[in-house]
This record gives sequence, C-alpha cells and structure tokens, in this order.
Amino acid sequence: MHDRALRFARFIVGRFPLLLLGGVVSSSACSQSASKPPDSGVSGADAGSGSGTSSGGNGATAGGAAGIGAGGLGMGGTAPGGNAAGGTTTGGAAAGAAANSGGSSANGGLAATGGTSAIGGSVTGGSGGASAAGGAAATGGTATTGGTAGTGGAAETCALPTTFKWTSSAPLAQPKSGLLSLKDFSSVVYNNQHIAYMSTVDSAGAYAGAVMTFTDWPQMSTATQSPLAYGGVAPTLIYFRPKNIWVLLYEWGPWSFTYLTSTDPTNASSWAGPYELYQGNSIDETVLCTSATCYLFFANDDGTIHRASMPIADFPGAFTDATTIMTDTTPNLFEAVQVYTVKGASQYLMIVEAEGSAGRYFRSFTATDLEGSWTPLAATESNPFAGKANVTFSGSAWTGDISSGDLVRNNPDETQTIDPCNLQFLYQGVVPTTGLTYNQLPWQPGLLTLVR
Repeated sequence: MHDRALRFARFIVGRFPLLLLGGVVSSSACSQSASKPPDSGVSGADAGSGSGTSSGGNGATAGGAAGIGAGGLGMGGTAPGGNAAGGTTTGGAAAGAAANSGGSSANGGLAATGGTSAIGGSVTGGSGGASAAGGAAATGGTATTGGTAGTGGAAETCALPTTFKWTSSAPLAQPKSGLLSLKDFSSVVYNNQHIAYMSTVDSAGAYAGAVMTFTDWPQMSTATQSPLAYGGVAPTLIYFRPKNIWVLLYEWGPWSFTYLTSTDPTNASSWAGPYELYQGNSIDETVLCTSATCYLFFANDDGTIHRASMPIADFPGAFTDATTIMTDTTPNLFEAVQVYTVKGASQYLMIVEAEGSAGRYFRSFTATDLEGSWTPLAATESNPFAGKANVTFSGSAWTGDISSGDLVRNNPDETQTIDPCNLQFLYQGVVPTTGLTYNQLPWQPGLLTLVR
C-alpha cells in the first residue's frame, strides 16, 4: 500500500506542482479491511490511538487520517482523543509537499488546513495551518518558522480498579407478551447499534433465544424482541475477523454447546447451522481468541471452571479435551463465566457469578496468559466485581441480584476486548419475590456503569 501511495505522490508532484503549491492536498482515509466491521461510532466507543512515526517521508499511525506527504504517504493525523503522539517526519519533504489535516508537515513542507508541524520542522506558506504547542500558526500564506509539535495526547488508557463502584439503571425492558423473563445477555455495539442476544423464558418455563437492536439504552424498552429459530440459550456473540463471519455460541442445543454463523447479526433469521462447539458436562460458554489460539471457557454449577483450546485456523469448530483450571465451593464459582481482553494492558479479566448471602454477585480474576493461573481481583461478596455491596441505584433498588450478563463490547471481535475507561455491564436483575421457582422469576435487563 505504501509503495502505491509513494508512486502516486510523486506522480502528483511531477504533474501538478502548481496545484500542490496552492496548498490543495486531498486527504484519504485508510481503506478498511473487508474483514473488519465498521467503527461503532457511539458514545463510549474505543478511541483510536494517535501515535505516529515517519522516516523518509513515509509515516504510520493507528486511528489517524492518511494524506499525501512529500515523496510518500504521510500518516500521522489526529486520532480521536488527541493529536498524534510524537509523530515526526524527517528528510522526506519536497517543495510543495503538504501534510493532510491533522497530520504533521515535514521540514520545508506546506501545512494543509489544520495541519501541525513536525518536531523541529518549519511551516512555510501554509494556509490556515496551526502549529502544535510552541509553534506559530501559519495564516493567509504567511511563512512562519521554528514550529515544533507537542507530544500530543495518546488515547487514554485506564487500569482495572481493585475496588469497583457502579450505578444501575432501572429495568430497561419488559418481557413481551407470553414471556416471563429476559436474561443471560450478550451485548455488542456494531454499526451505531446495540445488539443484545439473550435467553427468554415463557410461562411454561421453556427457554429460547432472542435478539434486540437499538441505538441507545432508553430505546431498549420498545425494541422488538425477535425470537431465534435455533434455541440460542445463554448466548455469546462475537465477530470472527479471520473469516469475516459472526458466530453465536449457545447451550442446550443439539450438543452441550452449539454455534451458528451469519453475516448479519441484526437479523434473527440469518443464522446458519447448528454446528457442534463442545460436548460434555458444562454450562455458560464463552470464547476468546488470541492471534494464534481460540479458547473455550465454561462453568458447571459445581465450583469449577474449565478451558479447552484450538488453533485459530480451526475456529469455529468443535473443542475437545477440556481442562479444569479453577476449583472452589459451588457458591463461589457457580456459573456465567466471561473472559475479556483488557484494552491497553497485557492482561485478561475473568468474571464468574457467585451465590451470596444477599443475592447473586460477580467475582473477578486476572491473568497475563490464558493458559496460566488466575489471580483474584475483586472477588468477595463484600468487595465484588459487581453485586449488592457496590451498586447504587438512581431510584429505588429494584434488584438485590446482579446476575448473568456481559460487559458491553464496543469492539465485537473474537478478542472480546473491554475498555476499563468506559465499563458498562448489561445484567439480569429481578424484583424480590417469594414462592417462585428459578424459572418462574421475572428477570429483566439492567445496566451498570462504572463510577471512575
């Protein structure tokens, strides 16, 4: 890609020098791979990293806009959350070259509108260009020199807290007619929409699956609850980038764990399958993949957590030979295990639902290797990941249980990446009742937002 851009830049400089001297440079966004879903574009979406480097006129950045620089492809534009961090361009400027908007100009280059000068570089004849901290702004074509770029703001990263505090919404939706409960949520953001898969329970106690889509949380109350043709109980939804498909994992199908595939997760009728994911004693599956390996984690309602793995090239497919990786009392490691990649850290987060004296709550653990050991983080009823002890309500406390759900994933892919700077948890809660069996409880969705 860089070679083609280099040849194109030289062609433009050679064929249209006057156009470039006028400071007119088109900017082009880096084309998006067909295997990558579009950015979510909603509040709380991951901010792009803004660091950029350049040598000999070729630059690179993650999250920045691309523009044609002197003799090559200038990449190093402003990323969401700040200017490119430490982006420099050295020795690659030809007369009349320009950096694109938000980019960095090379020594002697022309800054396009809104451009910032590189460290130690001069901005000559720019039109409306602004230098970074310490540099002079080029206005109306007046030359300025000696502008230096500030080190800029890389996208914010946050560490996982050791003590969590949450606020909770009121119930976000009521089961539609004929259903008693909505529960076991899997939640992602894609194409500016929330996509929530869930279990449903009807008046006879029968389980099924459904999906709801909506643009913001208040709209969940009126969103259509579309039933799935193939079960879909206790679902996990991921976008598998290597094969450009969506995968829906669930339990109680033809196998202990089953999966479906689709190219449109918003369409309940689009799923192909079913296919085998795992066969054996198990409950509440989740899958997370690294660049080389996909891992299946599950519970068993007996104080154990299990793991199986396969090469990423074989996924989706059937896992075998699960290993027990954690053991405790049944109440302490009950069900609803979830595993996530922590953004900006070489760390993974596991949460597991536990049965406490005051209701259901979640314990948390961390690891630096998915095949290694897990260390308790916030893992007691008095200091939980999420539970009655650390959740406050804007109105009345409508539930004492923080039960089966999912951290909202603005990146829906197989890494299951979550951002500690912006944690929300879609969970199932229930108004306290007496005299009902578990399958008769009227579970409803609620949303936790981390207090930072």
